[in-house]
Amino acid sequence: MQYVGRIQRQFEGKDKVIVFDYLDSSLPMLERMYKKRSKGYEALGYSVTEKADELLQANLDLGA
Repeated sequence: MQYVGRIQRQFEGKDKVIVFDYLDSSLPMLERMYKKRSKGYEALGYSVTEKADELLQANLDLGA
């Protein structure tokens, strides 16, 4: 949450924040850690999606 909080800081010209969080689901411990982070993202008001490719392409198309 600390890292995500830092990128939320406001400054001129910034209108959105996108966080990419990668998961290695082949290791149960890493999957559990991701689930905890996911809850933290939602608590900060982020929407969590597994459609990163679509999100990234949409932002590239908008010139983000």
